[in-house]
Amino acid sequence: MEAVIGLLLMLLRVTHGVETSCDGRQNGAQCYGALGGTVVLQLMDSASNIFKYQWSDKTATVLHGGQNRSLYNRIEKRSVFTASNGTFRINNLSRTDDGEYTLTIFDSNGKQSERRTLQLTIQAPVSSVLLDTECLSQGELRVSCSSEGGDSPQYSWTLNGHTLTDAQLFSGNNETNIITLKQGVSGQLVCSVENHVSRVSKEESISTCGFIFIACTLPNGTYISQWVFEANNSLCVEPTTTSTSPTSTEGVETSCDGRQNGAQCYGALGGTVVLQLMDSASNIVRFHWSDKTGSVLVGGQNRSLRNRIAKRSVFTPSNGTFRINNLSRTDDGEYTLTIFDSNGKQSEKWTLQLTIQAPVSSVLLDTECLSQGELRVSCSSEGGDSPQYSWTLNGHTLTDAQLFSGNNETNIITLKQGVSGQLVCSVENHISRVSKEESISTCARTLLIYGLRAAVVILIFIGIAIYFAWKKKKLKMAEGSAVLPEVEHQENSVMMVEMKRSASEL
Repeated sequence: MEAVIGLLLMLLRVTHGVETSCDGRQNGAQCYGALGGTVVLQLMDSASNIFKYQWSDKTATVLHGGQNRSLYNRIEKRSVFTASNGTFRINNLSRTDDGEYTLTIFDSNGKQSERRTLQLTIQAPVSSVLLDTECLSQGELRVSCSSEGGDSPQYSWTLNGHTLTDAQLFSGNNETNIITLKQGVSGQLVCSVENHVSRVSKEESISTCGFIFIACTLPNGTYISQWVFEANNSLCVEPTTTSTSPTSTEGVETSCDGRQNGAQCYGALGGTVVLQLMDSASNIVRFHWSDKTGSVLVGGQNRSLRNRIAKRSVFTPSNGTFRINNLSRTDDGEYTLTIFDSNGKQSEKWTLQLTIQAPVSSVLLDTECLSQGELRVSCSSEGGDSPQYSWTLNGHTLTDAQLFSGNNETNIITLKQGVSGQLVCSVENHISRVSKEESISTCARTLLIYGLRAAVVILIFIGIAIYFAWKKKKLKMAEGSAVLPEVEHQENSVMMVEMKRSASEL
C-alpha cells in the first residue's frame, strides 16, 4: 500500500508542473495536455470585439460570452478565460477533458460567422527512464530502455551525440525500445523517451563486451583452444551431444515494429521476440490479435485481458508491446490485429508475418592450395536457417581482382595467386551473425614443391637417357674392337707369310 501511495505522489509531483500551450485558431488544430497538468488554449485573437461566441465539447457548452454578455464557464473552478487575448487556461486536466471542441462565433444579427474545431488529447507524461544492458554470446550488447508512465511513448537513441547508424546496430532501430549493438561499439549511449507533453532521457557509458582466450584438454583427451566471450567461457566443458539444444538460443532476443501493415518480423528458435503491436492499448475500446488458428490476445478498455500463451508471454498495455519467450516453429506464421471502436465496428486492421529461424551457432574455414597456386576456401556453419555468407580480406570486401571463382555471397571461393592476409567469413540470418577469421598466405611453397618434383622427374629421365646412350656407344666400340685387328694385320697371317716366301724364292 505504501508503494502505491508513493507512486501516486510521484506522479502528482511530475504532472503538477507540466504546462502546455496550443494555438487553436486554425480549424482542426491538434492540441495536447498533460494528465493532472495545465493547458493554455489560444481560442481567438480577442473576445472584446466578438458579438457572441460559444465553445463546446461533444456533451454541452463549456464557455460562452460576448459583448455586453456575462461570461459562462462550466469548469470555472479549474479554469480561467482571458477575454482580452482570447486564451483559455485549464488546470488539473483529466481523461474526461480529452475530445473534440467546437468554437462558434455569431455576428450582431445572430447568424453564425465562423466555426472551427480543435482536438484536445490528454496524455500521461513520462516520469523516468531505465536502461538495462546485457552482453550476448557473440559479443553484441543488448540494451533495453523502459519508462514509467507515459502514454504513447516514442523512443530515440544517440551514441556520443549522434544518431545510431546501421553500421552500429545489429538489430532494432532508432525508434524501438530494445536495440542490439554490434561488437566493438562503445561510448556515451542516450535513450530518450517522449510524447507530446514530456521528454525524459537516460545516459549510460557503455563499453565493448570482452573476449578471453581459452585453451584446455577435455576429459576425452581432445585439446581445444579458441577466443570466447568472457561471460560464457564454458568451452572446457565436454559436450554431451552435437545437436543444437534450446539453451543455445535462450539468450537470443529480437524486436520488431509491427505497427505497419505487412511488417516482416523474425524470432530465434527457443529465444524471445518483442513485438510492437500498437502505440498503446490504454485508449483502445477493444483489440483482437490472432493467428490462423484463433485468438492469441484479446483486450481493451474495461475488459479483462485474455492471452492464449500467457505462460510464456507478457503484454504491456501502456506501450503496446507483446513479449513472447521460448519461441517454437508453431509460432511461425501470419498474425492479424483488429481494432474496434465504441460502436463495435472495425476501425483498423493490419497484419504481420512472424518467421522463426534457428540461429547460426559456429563457423568452420577449410583451405586448400590448387595446382596453379590458387587458394580454395570453403566456409561451413552449424545450424542456422537460411544462412547468408559474406567475405572480407584485411577488413575490406573481396574484389574481382582477388577472386578466381565464386563471389562474396557464396560459401566456397577461390582466391588468385599471391592473395594473402586476414580472411574473414561471416554467416548470418535475420536473428544471428557468426564470423571466423584466419590468416592466409600464398601458395608459393606448394608451387615450389611441384616445381622441384617436376625437376627431379626430368633429371631422372635425362639420366636414364644419358645412361642408355652411353651403353649403346660402349657396345658399338666393343663390336669394332673385335673385327678391326684382323683387317689391320693381314700381312702377318700364315697365308700371307707363305705367299711372301714363295715370291722371294722366285
